[in-house]
Amino acid sequence: MKTQEAVKQTDESKAFRETMGGVDKSIATSRTIVLLDTEDTMKESRRILSEVGLTVISPSECRDAGTCAAALINPDADPDFTVCRSLSENCRVLLISNNREFAFKIKAVRMGAAGLVSSPLNAVEVLSSLEVTHRSDVPDARVLIIDDDELTSSVYALALEECGLRVAVLPNPLQVEAAITEFGPDLLIMDIDMPQASGLDVARAIRLDQQYTSLPILFLSSVSNKEIQDLARHVGGDDFIKKPVDVGYLVKLVRMRAERAVDLRQIMARDGLTGLLNHVNFKEKLETELHRSARSGSTFSVALLDLDHFKSVNDTYGHQVGDTVIQTFASHLKCSLRNIDIVGRYGGEEFAVVLLDAGPGQAAIIFDRIRKEFERIEFRSAEAAFHVTFSCGVVGSDAGRSGEALLSHADLALYEAKENGRNRVCEYVPSFARRSEYALLGPEVRDA
Repeated sequence: MKTQEAVKQTDESKAFRETMGGVDKSIATSRTIVLLDTEDTMKESRRILSEVGLTVISPSECRDAGTCAAALINPDADPDFTVCRSLSENCRVLLISNNREFAFKIKAVRMGAAGLVSSPLNAVEVLSSLEVTHRSDVPDARVLIIDDDELTSSVYALALEECGLRVAVLPNPLQVEAAITEFGPDLLIMDIDMPQASGLDVARAIRLDQQYTSLPILFLSSVSNKEIQDLARHVGGDDFIKKPVDVGYLVKLVRMRAERAVDLRQIMARDGLTGLLNHVNFKEKLETELHRSARSGSTFSVALLDLDHFKSVNDTYGHQVGDTVIQTFASHLKCSLRNIDIVGRYGGEEFAVVLLDAGPGQAAIIFDRIRKEFERIEFRSAEAAFHVTFSCGVVGSDAGRSGEALLSHADLALYEAKENGRNRVCEYVPSFARRSEYALLGPEVRDA
């Protein structure tokens, strides 16, 4: 019988398997782009893509399109859409074109295109398009099944996992609150007739807590009484499905509802400008990783990143351009890191990252690569073209017992990077904290 502890271990083992393989091998889904452009613009397009750290190959060099982040194809170089159709079977194809006529768009989608980018290529637009590809690679929806019938639950769980959902099974409904807190489901599937507690009572109890009023509950039960079915919906059930149910139909329904719940959760948890986790939710994720690290012995690193002299960007080029810089930096971070890493907008022009399964030395190397790539991106305004850099402070998870402590240490390392000329990555060492404490003392104490 799966207890709450079993739910916890299942979740941890999945997280562990996701982070295995080493940071260097799996730091991003892919950094390879297939490029087919005209003779006139090919050289410049290669330069732009290479400057943001992307590996550019031609269609003839592409052995497996499924391993590439995307394909960028200029229809002028592929007038019959032969290459577009071929690559689109295994890869997201973006057409390089300024044609936005609806008839052209119809033709493009019929030939397998999934997006349009302007010509000549713009690094900001390309990164934004690749971010969509990167984000959609791995489903994030979680489903908790609450049912004392373990055999049936196992069948449903296996079918849901095969379509990309993360599933936990709980046979004892009295443990549901702890399971929700630990597993963080986006959807509950629950039986009504259970010996420990009725599913109706469990639903009522869940809805007493305001933070769970929007958590979808799908009742899946053999109860045929129409009044009970209506009552199930009345007490907070979003739908009622009678057992036995076709597994294929259940999977489609659950996936659709779970993904909608994920979309809603992300809207509530994310920063409106960048789509990154907001300050509060980033800190919650950090605390969760600390608890998981304490149980499993795994390691991670925390980084704070701050755009250098960002006030002067707003003052010189305007806030709209400043927003574009922030959005581009956010996209660059997301495209450069793995789906399992945690990225947030900490506030203003400051960002925060939890890099899983990586010590501070590894993290520093990774962020230094990102730094070098980002400083080569060219931004344009009506006045001029310009470049932006960032500074970064990194700390390992063993340097503090709380999220606040780790963020404080990362902030000290970031301050050190700023003090030493900006546009650099600095690892935290304990002497930073001692120096900071010394600086806070009054002159009469320091000079004594």
